Amino acid sequence: MQLKILKKQNSSADCIVCGAHSHSSLKTIFYETENDIIVARFKSQDLHQSFPGRMHGGMVTAVLDEVIGRAVMIKDPNQWGVTGEIKVRFIKPTPLNEELQCVGKIVKENSRLFKGVGYLETLQGEILATCEATYFKLDIEKITDDPNEEYWFYEDTPLPEFMETTNLNMLDKLAEKMN
Repeated sequence: MQLKILKKQNSSADCIVCGAHSHSSLKTIFYETENDIIVARFKSQDLHQSFPGRMHGGMVTAVLDEVIGRAVMIKDPNQWGVTGEIKVRFIKPTPLNEELQCVGKIVKENSRLFKGVGYLETLQGEILATCEATYFKLDIEKITDDPNEEYWFYEDTPLPEFMETTNLNMLDKLAEKMN
């Protein structure tokens, strides 16, 4: 299924997942799409490995955590998701040095919390991991004293019109399991 890209989210300077200036970052780019879904694209490197040729499970978890946690910013860019609980199911080894994508969305929320689901897949549609998580909603001012453009910024690169995923129904399946 094609998801229409509405906008790209900001990147940070030093985040392990999206840090544009960090040599150890995955340099993940996050896109807001129709139906309040976040799609993230990245390509891991050898320094993200556990076993040779395989991405470390902690890095897989970090990407899933970030994609779901960022979904709250679709409605309010100054609000952030701070992880309260996360459950990851590893389905297949995650390859290194291959472009991958992560898809996530919020499935339930109130004024203080939200729950979300997500999955990591190859661009060919093979699901590598799934995730269910709960987050606290916090305004950026409660997380950092100085949310300035030096550390949190928009990278002006071409915006794709669509992202493709063959597993969008996985979000609904994961949401059903959470209830």
